[in-house]
Amino acid sequence: MIKATELARPLLPFPELLDRENALRKALAGQVQARTMSLLERNVQIQKLHSQLLEEARSRQSAAPADAGKPLLAVAQWRQSNPESCGRLGGDAGTCY
Repeated sequence: MIKATELARPLLPFPELLDRENALRKALAGQVQARTMSLLERNVQIQKLHSQLLEEARSRQSAAPADAGKPLLAVAQWRQSNPESCGRLGGDAGTCY
């Protein structure tokens, strides 16, 4: 997932938000691998952070000048690729992987 999202990083208006999400992914992967956290707990943590990051991005965009325009297609697709339902084990959206 981290390698896949790195391709979209240069297109994002706030790439540091993706960096924060990927840092958490790496940290939680280690905990799951060490069996100190379940996969379900990991998914809940990712979902919480992703929701926070989306809200932060929306807040930053609303504070931007009106002529900033719409986000790039790649940005919109990334946001939609990880809705809350995808954070749960066995996500129910067609874009969950």
